[in-house]
Amino acid sequence: MHSIAFLYDAALKATVILAAAFLINAALRRSSAATRYFTWTCALAAILAVPMLSPWMSRWGVRLPAPAAGAISSRIAVLDAAPEPVDSPRPAPSRPSRTIPWPIVIWLAGASCALGHLGLGHFRLWLSLRRARTVRALEWTALLDQSSALLKLRRTVTLLRSDETDVPLACGVFKAAVLLPGASEQWDAERRRVVLLHELTHAARRDPVLHLMARVAAAVYWFHPLAWLAAARFRREQERSCDDAVVRAGASQSAYAGHLVELARSISPATAYSAALGMASPSGLEQRVRALLDPHRDRRGLRRGVCLAAIAAVLAAVIPLAALHAQNAGPVASLAGSVYDASGAAVPRVLILLITNKSTQEASRASDAGEYRFSGIPAGTYTMQIRAHGFAEFQKAIVLTAGAAQQMNITLDVGQVTEAVEVVGKGPRPEETGTPRRIRVGGMVQATKLISSVKPLYPSGAEAAGIEGTVLLRAVISTEGNLLGVSVMNTSVDAELAKAAMDAVQQWRYQPTLLNGEPVEVVTTIAVTFRLER
Repeated sequence: MHSIAFLYDAALKATVILAAAFLINAALRRSSAATRYFTWTCALAAILAVPMLSPWMSRWGVRLPAPAAGAISSRIAVLDAAPEPVDSPRPAPSRPSRTIPWPIVIWLAGASCALGHLGLGHFRLWLSLRRARTVRALEWTALLDQSSALLKLRRTVTLLRSDETDVPLACGVFKAAVLLPGASEQWDAERRRVVLLHELTHAARRDPVLHLMARVAAAVYWFHPLAWLAAARFRREQERSCDDAVVRAGASQSAYAGHLVELARSISPATAYSAALGMASPSGLEQRVRALLDPHRDRRGLRRGVCLAAIAAVLAAVIPLAALHAQNAGPVASLAGSVYDASGAAVPRVLILLITNKSTQEASRASDAGEYRFSGIPAGTYTMQIRAHGFAEFQKAIVLTAGAAQQMNITLDVGQVTEAVEVVGKGPRPEETGTPRRIRVGGMVQATKLISSVKPLYPSGAEAAGIEGTVLLRAVISTEGNLLGVSVMNTSVDAELAKAAMDAVQQWRYQPTLLNGEPVEVVTTIAVTFRLER
């Protein structure tokens, strides 16, 4: 339930971020390629960061439908009281199975394939780098030092040569490297210069790391067409902004465009590396050449102050978006009221259940003043049920309307008192005929008993956000006294509260129920109420 909601939540937020990025880049179509490249970098980083930040943020938002819980249990155990005794034997239930929802299975399969392909490409590149030869020729090393000084590059870049590539590559997530093709030994001085300026610009901006980030984002959101389009736009603007940097460094635009065309002609698809940044590629080459030859093109780079201001603006937008928490989709309703006895006095701390015909439950515990509230639960028909010691069981069908804040006060009747008297007299003694018949006497039940418990800790995030609620858990008490298959039954409870309740309850230990002296499994429902003192 929670995993499907999290996946839906991440996809919805990614759609918002990527749609905003497309609109911003449309508005920046006359700006420099460096500006658009920075925009796509922020967008792809944001769709990876938002799901990681969401669990740490406060929760608001639209609610998603949760899967139906199991059948309603016949026993309720509360945190501050021992479980009620079982008055009649019950058949041992089957153990609930833990299955992964099929949407999660499909997403994991697609993401694994995409990430596996990415990992294979990096492994292949790593092997090529190990087999490559270090370039020590004076004309290359002198030009490397000169170009590094021109670009104010502070990183150490290793210059390598390999016959396994036909195009210059910028690579290295941790250690920067430039991989030259074998044919580079015959290049003239001008081509060597533009190639090194291009690849060292990638190294100075740490483009291989950003390229890896974009590939990971596309793999994680493999099902999202906007993610693939954004990754393609990111790669296009990455190369165009690098071309502009080479032009700003003094390269002739027409000569540089000619070198790109010549390098693209020599590429063999079998030797292309997806894990590295190739200088030239037939894909998008025409647009790059046109951009290079356009005299009115804005080729300015990004200033540090503008970058920092933009990053601050992105964080200001991403953090509130990460705080939004998808819970239950569909129309929601709320219900509030008070619980009274027949004299009009408030009945405190009673547990109120709302049960649907799908056997799902929502739970709320009345306050010390007898007040209760259900917020943000799915609209529909419910059966309200209250069982309180000394009072008759209260049960009533109610209909909750979407968008309406409904009020309902409840009056509990005093429970009926029943006395049973057995009068025993002496009857005629039956005649003994034949061998006495032995009867196996059963029906002897020794109720389960809680022997050790761990009290849940109030989550600091929920406590700081003022979140309260009652977590309704369903579990099976095994024949060894452990809890099996603990699951959350109510859908509207906060995720942090549910996790805190499950973490504690899973450590509880029971004396198992005995039926005719043999331990049997029984189903239990545990209500854990989190309440803040005001």
